[in-house]
Amino acid sequence: MRTINKEQVYINLETKQAVDLNTHVYVEDVGEVYCSNEVIKKKIEKIRVYNGKDKEMYDYISGTEITTKILDTVDNIDITIIGGPDVLLEIKGKEEQSKILNFLKIALVTIVLFFGAGVAIVNFHEDVDMKKTMQKMYYTITGIKNKDPLILTIPLSLGIGIGMFSFFSRVFSFSKRRRQEPGPMELELFLYDKDLEDSILNEIKSNKKSE
Repeated sequence: MRTINKEQVYINLETKQAVDLNTHVYVEDVGEVYCSNEVIKKKIEKIRVYNGKDKEMYDYISGTEITTKILDTVDNIDITIIGGPDVLLEIKGKEEQSKILNFLKIALVTIVLFFGAGVAIVNFHEDVDMKKTMQKMYYTITGIKNKDPLILTIPLSLGIGIGMFSFFSRVFSFSKRRRQEPGPMELELFLYDKDLEDSILNEIKSNKKSE
């Protein structure tokens, strides 16, 4: 009985891939294919592994799913997946850049940084006395002394609250894909859980070795 030698195929998968709307994903888009047989290599690269979506979102393709699709198409091969087990897909549309909107964004950031730096400098010289800081800024702008400049303190208080809420939330994004992204607090909690699990696992391994 003659043994059929199978071609060895190695696929180095990417961890993340950006995809346009309504665009199919093929093997060559998510990884590099290595094979001594050039015909098989080209055939594998052109295998579709993910159908395009018409809305912005996050999705993923598992290495097992990619392997299954390839084996369904190409016979007599052995596949070895190199890299991560999954490929994260960021499906997004082409963003149209508006010059006016970009100018407004730059202007807003410039104003915020200017006044923020001013408040920080005055706070430093006033030993972080916010009341005196507001009084001095009000006097510098208007030339009038005011012991309670509400026109500055109220916007400052609202700005701090809105700024923190905007930083820790994605509700202001019009993109569904952006709203799916985890916020800074969620990322910190995820990293904390991951570090905690790794620490417990390492401790268990150490205890077993010492027994």
